[in-house]
Amino acid sequence: MEKVMNEKIIMNYEVVELLHKSSSWGNIVFKVKPQNKEKLYVLKCFPKIENGLQKLIFKREIEALRTLNVCEGIVKLRDSSTELYPFKENECYGGILMDYVPGETLDHINWNKYTQLKKYEICLQILRAVNNAHSNNVIHRDLKPSNIIYDKYADKVTLIDFGTSKIKTVMDSETTMPLYSEGYSAPELILGKNITEKCDYYSIGIIMSEVLLSQKNGSDINSRIEEWTGRKEIKDILLSLVQEKPENRPESLENVIVVLEQLIGNLNTSSCSYSIAIDSRKLVQLKRNSIVEESMTMVQFTNSFLKNEFKQSYGYYDVKDQQYVITGERMIMKCGYDENEQKMYVTYVGKITADRRNINIKRSFRIVGQMSFVLNSRDNGYDPQDNHQLVVMFKNHQDDNKQYQLQEEKFENLFGGWEIGLTEAVETEKGKSAIIKYDKYEINGSQLIFNLIDCEKKSIDELMPPTRFVVESQGSKGVIYTEVGNFEEVVCDDDSVKIVLSLTKGRLKPTVRQLLNKNTPLLEDFRAKTMAYKRQFRAIFDLNKDEYSARSLKDIILCLDEPEEIKTISQPSFISKVLNQSQKQAVMKALNTENICLIQGPPGTGKTSVIKEIVGQIIKRDIKMTDSPKILIVSQSHTAVDNILEGLGKVIDNPLEIIRIGAEKNISEEIATKYTIAAHREQLVSEIKNNVQQYVKQKNDLMNTITDKNEAKKWEEVKKIQEDWINRLVDQNSLDYQMIRSAVVIAGTCVGFLSNEVIKDMSFDYVIIDEAAKATTPELLVSIIKAKKIILVGDQNQLPAYADAEVSPTLAKLTKNPDYRLFDILYNSLPDTHKQILTTQYRMIENIGNLISKVFYRGIIDTGCNDDEKRHGLSRYVGKSIVWFDTSANKKKSQKGTKGGSYINEEEKRIILEILDDLKSTGELKGLDIGIITGYSGQKELLRKSIKATGLDKIASKIDINTLDAFQGRENDIIIYSTVRTRDSIGFQKEKERVNVAFSRAKKLLIVCGDKNFFYNFDDQDNKFVEIIDYISEGEECEIIQCDGGKLFERESNS
Repeated sequence: MEKVMNEKIIMNYEVVELLHKSSSWGNIVFKVKPQNKEKLYVLKCFPKIENGLQKLIFKREIEALRTLNVCEGIVKLRDSSTELYPFKENECYGGILMDYVPGETLDHINWNKYTQLKKYEICLQILRAVNNAHSNNVIHRDLKPSNIIYDKYADKVTLIDFGTSKIKTVMDSETTMPLYSEGYSAPELILGKNITEKCDYYSIGIIMSEVLLSQKNGSDINSRIEEWTGRKEIKDILLSLVQEKPENRPESLENVIVVLEQLIGNLNTSSCSYSIAIDSRKLVQLKRNSIVEESMTMVQFTNSFLKNEFKQSYGYYDVKDQQYVITGERMIMKCGYDENEQKMYVTYVGKITADRRNINIKRSFRIVGQMSFVLNSRDNGYDPQDNHQLVVMFKNHQDDNKQYQLQEEKFENLFGGWEIGLTEAVETEKGKSAIIKYDKYEINGSQLIFNLIDCEKKSIDELMPPTRFVVESQGSKGVIYTEVGNFEEVVCDDDSVKIVLSLTKGRLKPTVRQLLNKNTPLLEDFRAKTMAYKRQFRAIFDLNKDEYSARSLKDIILCLDEPEEIKTISQPSFISKVLNQSQKQAVMKALNTENICLIQGPPGTGKTSVIKEIVGQIIKRDIKMTDSPKILIVSQSHTAVDNILEGLGKVIDNPLEIIRIGAEKNISEEIATKYTIAAHREQLVSEIKNNVQQYVKQKNDLMNTITDKNEAKKWEEVKKIQEDWINRLVDQNSLDYQMIRSAVVIAGTCVGFLSNEVIKDMSFDYVIIDEAAKATTPELLVSIIKAKKIILVGDQNQLPAYADAEVSPTLAKLTKNPDYRLFDILYNSLPDTHKQILTTQYRMIENIGNLISKVFYRGIIDTGCNDDEKRHGLSRYVGKSIVWFDTSANKKKSQKGTKGGSYINEEEKRIILEILDDLKSTGELKGLDIGIITGYSGQKELLRKSIKATGLDKIASKIDINTLDAFQGRENDIIIYSTVRTRDSIGFQKEKERVNVAFSRAKKLLIVCGDKNFFYNFDDQDNKFVEIIDYISEGEECEIIQCDGGKLFERESNS
């Protein structure tokens, strides 16, 4: 009975056409498009996925395509689902959404219409695509003409249908009947024997034979290849591929690809010839630069040297210099062109580095044809051959080169300064390291004792154990730093000072001994301090070299490309039942994006809840269909990372699947005891030991009833083996490797997560970066380049990244400029489908929330909490939630400078103490949660000492006193903000991000203490205090209290 479609709509997609229906498996393939959009996709539906074999095929196709999603020549996976209902009978199907690939499958192509050269080129594309799969450990196992599409208009081959594929790194627990395609599958596959890549070689051999011989294969394939009149080298390849025994087939496809490439190159070369004129001065110059031998003649130079160097060449037109640039194997030449004579002549020839060659090739086209070089002389006749055609090729590829040149320029503009800054930072840290000079040393057990001559860069009093010291030497690849030992102490005798180090690993390496014997200075090991900068530098390098996982990442960052929205097949069922609409939209956009999504989370809008929901949705979707995904979660601060992990236990049942990377001292106690590697190791080893002990006890009880001495002896041997196995298990490195590799979530700080050696080489399906706006662009890149999909969560209207100007003035300058901050760049460039602002805040009472919304977020932030739950209940401020204590008319209000360039304000300190004392007098201070924020460290210390001296901090539940930079991510019921400044400038308080953070920490009551008129009248276009003071002046739940220098509050006498 024919099944009835559900109104041609399958979840989020509209059916355009039925492409295929499998008679054996019941799989159905539709051409579909997202509702209200025109882009085409293919939706492959699998019935009865609860069936063991069908489920296996479904899972294997998803796993293979996910592994190969960045590979050329293989269809791209976009989404998958286990809950599709395409027919009215409501039977549940599994679904795989893929790109729609135009063209025809090879079994529908008439190969007699194609030239032999074109057929060779198509075969080469097939070989490369299969080789890409094998390089990623995927064996197709069902290669046949109907699983390969050729688009003649785009001249592109695409492999499809990976349902019976095998991933070499995945152990299959299921046992199934052998699946094969008659006439194309290798003999060992049909017989159910062990499968390797060579089963695909056999299938390729059959397919290539059909293409090249222009006839369907038969049982006599070997004799038909033998009878073929084609080229011998191709016949040999075909015969080797279709050998019955796998061991007789080629060792790798790489060798086959090389032969075919050479053949195609030779055929193309014979079709075109180009004549390049060069004068003798170029040879002289190369001799002077020792690039060619002095004995080389001009004939050897043109007929042999240049011909070989440019046998395989690439070209682009340099618009700026108006030169034709041709890159060869190790040489580069620049040419001019005389249109009248059609003469191409060399203006420069020289050596090219490997890196520069790779860059040139990226922006070039492959020059098809053969070059000959002639002496550039008026006396010689000049035959231009096909030069005009060559120039046309240069012009046709000019637009491609312009695009690449634009990419290079934009990359340099964005990242060039960061590279300079990182170099400055490395040199600064190196320059601050202590240098110990000595005239002799001795070894005393595990100690090294040096007789000090001088300690440069630092005082010996600044040296702290266990600072590591190294010695510097020169190696073949540059400077080498070798560990000597760790600082223990300084010993001062009457006439000498000695530096004592503990030897690294308790011994002195011979190479180090040789250097110390020469009194080579000891250097404080700066490498740990510079490692973070070097990782960031490496991330920039990798991005530039296109070594990243997310498609088109570099072009998206440089605003040269837009990411694609790919809707999930079905709407997710949200795990949290309390998400608001903007939070749900953020989750959906994160799931629907192809590669990158940005979520802006203003204060109190629940960005951590959104992150947890996204993680839960990823796991819920993926775990039903494939192996667990790999998710990297990072943030600038340890606290933010721990906050995210705290709720993940609800979506990840097994704690071993979450790993927290970092030093335990920086991790909250709750997280450290559950998710660190040390905690997992202890739990695992304990469980295994307990299980083994129970087993041994049971077995011992059983053995006590057996009198056979041989059995008893065997059992003793088994126990020894078990004991040895447990001891090996405790080996830290091997156990850690297994735990990290099997984890679903790995979490750490933006750069610090790479401190683990195992993680360095890992790639991830997703990276979620919290507080992304607080990280510098290079810090973000460290984790961004590791993942296929990137989700950035942060707020560019709160505190940006910080860089110390003393370490690097360039980094400090760039971090303050939004044009160089990646979060800001992406927020301005990404389409609305790839970014979402969370628009409901739950932290602040509505009055404070409205202030923040109006001044910093264009009025789009609503309040989602009940004001009755946010009332502070303080008798002095009934009905008020924002109060400004104004010192404008106060003669004592003046600021004072401190050592180190900070400021204090004694009058504001007095007012704050009186506010707290007033709360104490009414009995309301007890149990209050108060935060006191100031922009200046001098004022922070003044307030801390004064409040501690009064004992007020012991009455309240909590009084946090800190600078505003330390308050992002924190909140208190009551916030008191001290503005400090009263003249000259409001300083960095004109930075809206800092003011936003300071004023958005309060949940119930915001108190500001300072010179209102000075801040209102300070003339700067970025001064947000104008809008803030206007809001407070007009608000019903706001109050301004004048402070003229006397007592603020007159208390009623007790009568």
